[in-house]
Amino acid sequence: MRSAADPLGGRIARVIQERVQVFAGPVTGKRHRLIALATRSAIEEFFDQLTGRGPSGRRVDELFAKMGHGEATDGHTLAPILEALEHARLLAWDEVRALVVRLDGAAAVLSGLHDEIERLHTRLRTQVERGYAAGERAVARSHGGPRRELLRGLVEGADRETLVALALAAGSDLPAAVVLASIEGEPDLTGVPGILSDLVDGELLALAAAPDRDRLIETLTADLGVRRAAVSWSVATAHADDARRWVGRALELADQGVLLDERVLDCDQHRTLLWLYAEPHLRRQLCQELLGPLLAESPHSRQILAETLSVWLEMRASAPAIAARLDVHPQTIRYRWKRINELLGDALREPELIVQLTMLLKASVPLWRTGDQSDFPRQPARDRG
Repeated sequence: MRSAADPLGGRIARVIQERVQVFAGPVTGKRHRLIALATRSAIEEFFDQLTGRGPSGRRVDELFAKMGHGEATDGHTLAPILEALEHARLLAWDEVRALVVRLDGAAAVLSGLHDEIERLHTRLRTQVERGYAAGERAVARSHGGPRRELLRGLVEGADRETLVALALAAGSDLPAAVVLASIEGEPDLTGVPGILSDLVDGELLALAAAPDRDRLIETLTADLGVRRAAVSWSVATAHADDARRWVGRALELADQGVLLDERVLDCDQHRTLLWLYAEPHLRRQLCQELLGPLLAESPHSRQILAETLSVWLEMRASAPAIAARLDVHPQTIRYRWKRINELLGDALREPELIVQLTMLLKASVPLWRTGDQSDFPRQPARDRG
């Protein structure tokens, strides 16, 4: 049942964007990705808890609080997102009811599932309202004026002449290099020396001169109002817009479970992953083209074969060495390697394709582990063990 989460999450996101005007936008847009991720995560948690293996719902709670926060900082009322939640509740119930009917489930089972969906809906509504209230408080604290315009100019790539004029109006220096943080939560950065912080298009940003990077991280770590933040490495001031993209991507990867959900994410420690995930649609397209035969395997087969291939690409070692790394018998590796060659034999003899496979697996396997099904065909092959 858990495998239904990704396609159902995508359908719910599309319906919400069709029926709730403020959520309209392309399926490739950031808003669609957040709606689909939050919905899929809630559905996965629902099925996991039904089977008794569900973890804490903190990650799902934070995703829905983040959506509520974004609606407030975007200047929307609470009504549209509550309408979206209602659409999601009804669509999820229709899907679960149809599934139970197909499985000849009893009426008592159906009633119990309905109650669980209602409880989940109530909880998520509470989280949305919590996030919305926090967003309203963030808007009320926003400084506005010249300092915000300077911050906006920096992260939107304004030209040097414009930045100099904005810095003069704000009474601020214009450093040669800066670090940028994107922040979730309700920190109190008012009056912190050397840190320029404000809302820009609904996103709470903090910027400091490059030599103050450690102090910025320490400040964010110590502030209990920071729920989560991502801090860039030092960049030339002219590239602050790139830093904004990187910190935003780091928070998205943390939402997806690819990066550890730390309170303060140091992007400098995750440069390779940020690079590999820089073009998600290109990654998916290449993945489906080059790893198509592997993707068609059953989930269990795909997992163990991808794991084995990843270690081989890293070590280029013998079956016993790979077996020791994976803590399995060497003969198990030989069986797996035979299947890998059946699926990808030609690609494994092309040096350029080897490089592409290495990068694709490094970027894709962490997503698969989080339950992301978007790379896979809808009807997996029979399990091969």
